[in-house]
Amino acid sequence: MAMTMGQIIKKLRKGQGLTQEELAERLGVTYQAISKWENDWGMPDISQIVPLASIFSVSTDYLFGVDRTSETEEALKIISTANNVEKYGVRDTYLKAYDILMDGLKKYPNNYMITYHCMNLGFCISLQEDGCLSDDDRAETIRSETIRQARFVISNSKNICDILWARVNLVYLYSANKQFEIAETEAFNFPVRSDLTFYSAMAIVSEYMGNYDREVTCLCNDMDDLLQAFEDKIARLGKAYYNSGNYTDAIEVYERFFAVMKAIFKDECPPPYHDFDSGDCYLLLAQAYLGIDEEEKAMDAVENAVMYYIDLMNKEMDNENSYPIVVCSPIVKKREFKQKISKEIIKKRLQKKLSDKCIEKINQKSRFIKLLNMVNCI
Repeated sequence: MAMTMGQIIKKLRKGQGLTQEELAERLGVTYQAISKWENDWGMPDISQIVPLASIFSVSTDYLFGVDRTSETEEALKIISTANNVEKYGVRDTYLKAYDILMDGLKKYPNNYMITYHCMNLGFCISLQEDGCLSDDDRAETIRSETIRQARFVISNSKNICDILWARVNLVYLYSANKQFEIAETEAFNFPVRSDLTFYSAMAIVSEYMGNYDREVTCLCNDMDDLLQAFEDKIARLGKAYYNSGNYTDAIEVYERFFAVMKAIFKDECPPPYHDFDSGDCYLLLAQAYLGIDEEEKAMDAVENAVMYYIDLMNKEMDNENSYPIVVCSPIVKKREFKQKISKEIIKKRLQKKLSDKCIEKINQKSRFIKLLNMVNCI
């Protein structure tokens, strides 16, 4: 029996490892719209067909069930296999998934979907700062392959988000290879203003339409992204001060960041703005306090890093055995995408934090051992 368009969209989305929320964000619709399509309660507007085909790198005929290209089917199987192999925080599984994707590229060297997934995974394996996913023996080879794949994405994609992400990868990769002039050239491809976003543009459209509820949602989502970007800059600024020996400046940067978060969210449990790709600001604060031999204050920061997630786990689980992060602050209250985290991921994340070398100076303290025992018992 032929697949419906909804079934095709669902298969393509899962094959690329996208959630309904992530696909909705790319298309500028709600995740409820994606759910309706996938359950055959409705079909995408005709204006969404070409963007959908572009995101999934398939023909519009494929979406309508006309084109049954074997390469597309096989590429989706390869990506799905690689995604299923990955286990959070387990380096060898990421390398195995990467090898599966690379084998796929040997068979389909110009397949966009496989190349894009391989680029993202190669970036993590070769450059992750904390070393969890890094593989020193293969890092140089993987970086070279990832540079080639990023160039392929830039040349072949019509999706501006994919292109910008590929260019971000290139800035990191060329910098890691000490090719600084090329990295700087790539940096010039980015806009100077940070407010040139999808949500800020949609907020303008919504305002002129008089759809103020939608404008609120767009602006809250934009603020959510800005707060994540704020944390990234704070973490990097604090690390820059720390690496230059200015420990007190690093401490003040982190302390002021947490003061801002407290002012925005008061007594709420906000999204983990302190804990994104650039590092956990609590652990970075602890490292800075250790730089001036303030071990008790460093220990306070480590406790805060752990207790954030413990406090989250004291809230009610949802029906998927995950802890939803509910935001009440009017600044980010109407976020379109709901963030949640499972108990298993929380435990692995906290164990990883407590094994960080930056705080090993205090890992024999009784307070530290008590924290570690608490985490191991999750």
